[in-house]
Parts: sequence; structure tokens; C-alpha cells
Amino acid sequence: MALGEEVSTTDDPRSGFTVAIVAFAIWAVVLFVWVHVRTVSPTFGLLTALVDIVAITGLTYLSGGASSQARVAYSLVPLTFAFRFRVRLTAVASALVVVAYLVQALSHPSRTRGADYIVLQAGYLTWLGAASLLLAWMLARRTRRIGELVEQSRHLLVDSLGAEERERQGLAEALHDTALQNLLSARHDLHEAFDAVPHPAVARAEATITDTVGQLRDVVADLHPLVLDQAGLEAALSAAGAHAGRLGHFTVRVTCTARPAYPEQRVLLAAAREMLTNVTKYAHANQVDLRCTDRNGWTVLSVTDDGVGFDPASVSNSLTSGHIGLASQRTRIESAGGDLTIDSRIGEGTTVTVRVPSTAP
Repeated sequence: MALGEEVSTTDDPRSGFTVAIVAFAIWAVVLFVWVHVRTVSPTFGLLTALVDIVAITGLTYLSGGASSQARVAYSLVPLTFAFRFRVRLTAVASALVVVAYLVQALSHPSRTRGADYIVLQAGYLTWLGAASLLLAWMLARRTRRIGELVEQSRHLLVDSLGAEERERQGLAEALHDTALQNLLSARHDLHEAFDAVPHPAVARAEATITDTVGQLRDVVADLHPLVLDQAGLEAALSAAGAHAGRLGHFTVRVTCTARPAYPEQRVLLAAAREMLTNVTKYAHANQVDLRCTDRNGWTVLSVTDDGVGFDPASVSNSLTSGHIGLASQRTRIESAGGDLTIDSRIGEGTTVTVRVPSTAP
């Protein structure tokens, strides 16, 4: 705009225009940084928008009034409101823009344009305001529809997880009541047989059954994590981390300050288990940090290891090879309205981050 005013043929005085536009630019940069480092409210957005209208009006007045190049900036205000606020606020902003243009154009001391030109420009701003109103209405309608679909998706996810939990619980109870009890009975019989007739083969069989009982108990615990229902997410994550650490011979530090509601806690626990399993199988890590926190309306779970790392592009190749664990977790997370990101480099470890909307009360 400053360059446009310098090359314009208008003879209107422009004293103070350069100072004003530099001040406005500084204001814009500071505001841009502020809203990216701080969480701001809709009221804050309204106030800054009013400041923008006043600043644009001042710049337009200082640089020629009705025919100023700066008047083009008025067109951005209704569009900004259409994308950011409700329909009524967009209507108010559009009306303010038209009024502000008319006030500065009609009150400018050196009007070089006639009333027809001013009316034409005001009409253009009015038309743009009407288009912004239509856009705001369409966006509001789409947002409501998306909200309904998200809520439906969440209900479907709850139903799906509930069905899955029932199946897992049934399988865990069946394994505990049949296979595990049979193994314990067989181990008891072998122990009595060894006491009667000591033999190395009997001792080896008893040791093998003992190891199998331990493995089967771990499977039962994975299938039906009672600790999540009884002690909460932090305890469940700690148990999963301790189990993975024993298998993979690494230490796990667990930090959990989040309190997500169902089904998010189920999704997060399942994701954490999958990530820890991958660390156990592939990472060759010594230290794993598992964190779960609430951040700006999101529950964020991160699993960081100091292992060998990998190329994230290879994830798609592993899917074609039949390794669907990570892909299935990503699908479940996205069904909950979240996302999963992987940051890894060969030789530099891996960080997997899961975000789901926080719906805890």
C-alpha cells in the first residue's frame, strides 16, 4: 500500500501515512506472534478486529480518502469474520466496514472523487459483505454437520471398543479358567512326580510349564486390563511400561498428568502398548520415556526411545508386508478425532506422538 501511494497520481496530502502504516505493520507482526504462542479468546479476536477497522480507516484517510489504495484492505475484514466468527458478527463487521469507509470518504478535506464514486465503492463493500454472510452461513452449517459426524463417529467408536472389550474379556476369562488352570494342574502333577521319582526331564518340563504360565498370565492381562478400570490410566501405562521393559531389557519412565474420559483412555492405552511392543521388537533401546499430558484441549501421549531409529517412510512398506499394528492404531486414533505422528531418524531414536481431543469433565 505504501508503494501504491507513492506511485499514485493523487495530489492529496499524505502526511503521517508512512508512520501510520509502519506502526500498523508492527502491530500486525506482534499480533501474529502473540496468537501463535498464546491461547486467545473470541473476545480478543473481536477487539483486534475493531482495531484493524480503525487502523484501515486511518490509513485510508491519510492516503487520499475515497480513492486511496488502502481502501482495498477493508475487503479483508468481512472475509476474516466469515471464516472466524458467526453469521451475526459477520453482518455487524460488514456494516462497520461500509460505515467506516463512508465516514472517512465523505469527511476527507480534499475529495477528488464524486459522490457516485463513493457510492460505487460502498456498494462494492456491501456486496462483499453479503457474500461474506453467505460464506459464514455455509461454513457454520458445515461446522455443525461436521460436529454431528464427529459425535456419531465417537459413539460408533465407543460401541466398537465396548464390543472389542467384551470379546477380549471373554477370551481372557476362557484362557484363565481353562488353559491356565490346566497348566497349573499339570505343573502340580509334575512336581509330585518329581518328588516321587526325581528326573531331569520332569524338572525341565515343570520349568517350561512355569514359563508358559507366566506368559499366559501376561496375555490374559493384555487382553483384559483390569488395572485400567480399577486404578486408572497412569497405573495402566506404568504396568504396560514395566512389562515391556522386562521383555526388552530397557527402563521406562512414565509421566501421566492427563485424565481423559472413556473411550480416549482405551485408545491411548492401546496405542501405548503398540508403541512399546515396537520398541521391544525393533528399537534396541536402553531408555524409554512415556508421557501423557493435557495440552490446549488435547490429550497428548508420546513414547520416546533412544534406540536405533528408522525411516518413517518404511511404515507404508511394513503395511504391505502384513504388519498392520501401527496402521490399525492410526485408524482407531483418527476415529477418535485425533492424529498420530512419527519423528525418527536412523541412529537417533524415535518419538511417536498421539493426540486425541480431551473430553474429560
